[in-house]
Amino acid sequence: QVMTDFTSVQKHLTAITTAQTEFAKSSFEASKAYFQNLASVKSPDKFVELTTEYAKSAQETFVSEATKIGELYKTFAQEAFKPFTSSFLPK
Repeated sequence: QVMTDFTSVQKHLTAITTAQTEFAKSSFEASKAYFQNLASVKSPDKFVELTTEYAKSAQETFVSEATKIGELYKTFAQEAFKPFTSSFLPK
């Protein structure tokens, strides 16, 4: 059972690390694209439009990814502490 628990913990940690890495990578790419587009802006109106779109998209992506990663942590914690909490439950 200990090996199964360790395998489960390892699986959850890998999923969390992967999700965080993918989010960091996509965030970097979105920022890079924003700054490349910003370099071609010729009017204040276009600057405001581009910045507003970027900020809205970044905020939506952050909330979505934070929720997803939060759920991964929640599932990990439930699995990691299951052996401890189950020993306190009535049999």
